[in-house]
Amino acid sequence: MSTHLIYYYRDFMEKEFPFKLDFRTETSLNMDFHAHEHVQICYLMRGTCFHYTDNQKYVMSKGDMLAIPPFVPHRFEPYEEEKVEIVQIDFMPLIVEHEETSLSTQFFPKIQISAQSQDVVEQLISSMKRENEKKESGYHYLIKADLIRLLVTIFRESTREGPGAKTKDTTGRRLFHEAVQYIEQHYADNLQLEEVAQRAAMSPTYFSYMFKILKGQPFVQYVNDVRIRKAIDLLRLTEMSVLQICLETGFNNASHFNRMFKKATGMTPLKYRQQSETSS
Repeated sequence: MSTHLIYYYRDFMEKEFPFKLDFRTETSLNMDFHAHEHVQICYLMRGTCFHYTDNQKYVMSKGDMLAIPPFVPHRFEPYEEEKVEIVQIDFMPLIVEHEETSLSTQFFPKIQISAQSQDVVEQLISSMKRENEKKESGYHYLIKADLIRLLVTIFRESTREGPGAKTKDTTGRRLFHEAVQYIEQHYADNLQLEEVAQRAAMSPTYFSYMFKILKGQPFVQYVNDVRIRKAIDLLRLTEMSVLQICLETGFNNASHFNRMFKKATGMTPLKYRQQSETSS
């Protein structure tokens, strides 16, 4: 039995014109799994956040857009202390033609809107916001026209991305994971962020940012953790001295090695070896 909350359009939309436009920030994101009876389009105006759906985690950043089909559970989550602003457009399919509504399935879970089209998208959002607030005579016709234009604009973006964009995204992911694999294989080397970022075809700043998101920890901490894991294996499986293991795992400084090892395991390398020998 489903445990997530389901929002029904009649609870917060007008029956005659079921449309709602809302702006959310990092303090007002819906972080509980929920679903809607209606279609929801989300566009990231600024910042970065996470979007979860179907046990998948997606990183959303400025210019990303997605459509949530009816009754698909999902939730958002802010990224650390970063400011974020999301536009949420909720509507029932009946206010636009069926063909236009079906276009929204083309950009789930998300697409990246090009810089040129971002201006168009944001102008349409501003126009719908203005008409929805003033509610002057015939406002719903103008909102409907803007909404249809928005759907068509995004659909063109999604088809323009096509297989090439997927290939580009796949290549980017492959290069990133190859860079991580390089760390695993060359942990004894003097690994520099700039060098590893270059292997991922990313700038050092962006690579550092994505590394923390995708691997859950900063680059330097990850490298140290790999080295500590290797050191643990050498302490347990070889008779190499602690100094030899320190150099073999890329620390190159005995005091730094001892400090990092104790921070990770709660004991010095020598104490760890003695305990391992006692328990074996």
